[in-house]
Amino acid sequence: MNCPKPGETADVLELLLLRQTEHISVFLYMDAEIAKHERVEDGLKKYRLIDPDFRPMLEIDDWFKQMRKQMKQIAGAGADIEEMLKAEPIRAEVLEAGELQTPAGLRPYLKCLLPYLDEMEEMEVRRASDFRQK
Repeated sequence: MNCPKPGETADVLELLLLRQTEHISVFLYMDAEIAKHERVEDGLKKYRLIDPDFRPMLEIDDWFKQMRKQMKQIAGAGADIEEMLKAEPIRAEVLEAGELQTPAGLRPYLKCLLPYLDEMEEMEVRRASDFRQK
């Protein structure tokens, strides 16, 4: 699978697959200012004790857990975030590619910026309404 480069955009489902198959850490930022000015290493330290609901950055696996939880609250137990994202993809801008030191050694990572939160919330509400009608 081709790894997107800084300046490109990538579908979040493709980024999740990349994370799973290539063992690349993918960090999704919800705040443009923080994403553009904070180093990934600093953010990991700074936000590690903050509830994931309130972090301005999440690893992609944690982001999907949060999205699943939110969609179940909006659309009920049958909500399937992956299906919703297939129907209406969300693309993240790749800001940076690099390597992080982990307990297991160096690991490649991508630092990505999601669309503005209000745009995503509008899409989620629209999807949840469509999902309930089916």
